[in-house]
Amino acid sequence: MQYFYLMTTKIIGLLIGVLFFTSASSQQPNGTPHPVLQVNQDIDNAVVKKNIAMLEKHYAMDFVFTHGTGTVDSKTTWIEAVKRPQTNFVSRKHDSTAVELHDDIAIVTGKLMVTRGDKEKIDSYGLRYVRVFRLKGERWQLISHRTTSEWHD
Repeated sequence: MQYFYLMTTKIIGLLIGVLFFTSASSQQPNGTPHPVLQVNQDIDNAVVKKNIAMLEKHYAMDFVFTHGTGTVDSKTTWIEAVKRPQTNFVSRKHDSTAVELHDDIAIVTGKLMVTRGDKEKIDSYGLRYVRVFRLKGERWQLISHRTTSEWHD
């Protein structure tokens, strides 16, 4: 009886692990990265380039950006901040990303390494985040970014 209980427990644990890995996979069935990961990086490239049209397209109307400081921006206030001449991002690169899919919702976790500044001063920092995307038509739109931790060099 104990042997049956132990084997059943191991099998259930294995099945749960397989189901979790499948739902949290960052790749499509054909092995290519999930398209939302490209959109995730494209958004940050647009912040660096101040490509406002791209940001307007990929931030949902109800976008909420919770910074590591606790400051909360909406789509409008964040885009206005990006537009400012004194806002100068040099790079914003993602690492260690993972996607969890739920029909038309994608939860992306990862690290973002940010460099900002000008000729006189460069500041680099990293952060961990959770981002939530919604598939609207054929387009993934970012509805939430929440910084969960931040560190400075």
